[in-house]
Amino acid sequence: MSMPREIRLFVFSTVLPALLGLAAAGWAVRELWRKGVDDELRGLETRAMLVADALMGHILSAGYRGDHPVAFPLDRDGRPHPPPRELKERHPSSLTPDDIAPLCGGLPGTDGPDGVAFEIRGLDGARFYASPDWPANPGPTGECSLGPPLGDKYLRAARPDGGAGFRRRNGGLAAFLGAAALLLTGAFVSGGVLLVRMIRRERLDARGKADFFDNVSHELKTPLAGIRLNAELLVRGRIPDEAQRRGAMEAILVESDRLGRMVEELLLFGRLGKGTHRYRLETFDLAAFAMDPAERQGVAGISQGRAQVRTVGPGAAVVADKDALRQICAALLSNAEKYAEGAVEIEIEGPEIRWMDRGPGVAPGDEERIFERYWRGDDSLSAAAPGSGLGLAIARALARGMGGELAYRHRPGGGSVFVLTLPRAPEPPA
Repeated sequence: MSMPREIRLFVFSTVLPALLGLAAAGWAVRELWRKGVDDELRGLETRAMLVADALMGHILSAGYRGDHPVAFPLDRDGRPHPPPRELKERHPSSLTPDDIAPLCGGLPGTDGPDGVAFEIRGLDGARFYASPDWPANPGPTGECSLGPPLGDKYLRAARPDGGAGFRRRNGGLAAFLGAAALLLTGAFVSGGVLLVRMIRRERLDARGKADFFDNVSHELKTPLAGIRLNAELLVRGRIPDEAQRRGAMEAILVESDRLGRMVEELLLFGRLGKGTHRYRLETFDLAAFAMDPAERQGVAGISQGRAQVRTVGPGAAVVADKDALRQICAALLSNAEKYAEGAVEIEIEGPEIRWMDRGPGVAPGDEERIFERYWRGDDSLSAAAPGSGLGLAIARALARGMGGELAYRHRPGGGSVFVLTLPRAPEPPA
């Protein structure tokens, strides 16, 4: 099974680059940490050498020469160390920790952020001396062998905080880079998701437009065919009976009205889409308007016996466009005629009008899609219910244009409920 084009685009333009970016960011963080560790060790080794030089200088100035010639570690001059056993035998230390302690008290140790604490150990690892601020848990350490008269000792240097500052600095920088990489990757993936959604929406919109034009063409051909057939029969005198001729002319008028309504619907849809539709808002009582005999044909289609209208609870004054309200009512009644069985119940309560039917209802998940332009549940030219897929979209756009809302609810026991809520008129000042 082939992968959809949007998924391929998302994988190759977003997922793969994001994974490569994360891998590169991980490698960069690892190399940054490694470089930080190397720099810290080199710095500690340098500090160890400086502390060793200072210590040996103190020993020399204090006159602790013993029986052996005093010299600095052999590796300072580029010569190799003697083996540990030979070094211990040739240069055994004649100094004790008590001799070293007063000398170490004057060393720089923890002076400033680059300071170190240090300890002296024997070749066997036993501690000989440690400065008072030697960390309990040393982190990275730099080591330096000591020459005579401490030839059998070596010095270690470490940060007084045990490397916590180093880990904090490097960890903070690594965390920042990792967070930045994740943020950029998330933004990249989000952009890819939005791109795929936009492409998919464009495709669905293009498909919806194509289906819309097919449906509209089909819907326009039906009244045109009826008009042409009856007009041709009348022109050619093939309807001799006067009553039949009148019926043919009435059929032409009915189909012309139907065609006119379809054209007006298309024009209204165009104005709503461009935002150029103008509303004539006025304040009136919603129940009185809906129950007015002159308006009930448009509101409830009473002459067709398709609706039962009643008021529930107290009325309310609303601010709305009466023509837009009539168009919304006509769209909802037309929708009910296509899909519902039996009469439609219309309730008016406060600023709300509810259209309730016992039709098939709307499939779960499609409650909002029914208000999308071009969308039809049957989506077929051969469907039993005619239409262009614009009625409910226009009705909701008109409702929102007046500051109200049109929503769908499932009716208990089966069927649909459409609820139109209009903005209330402001209360008059006391």
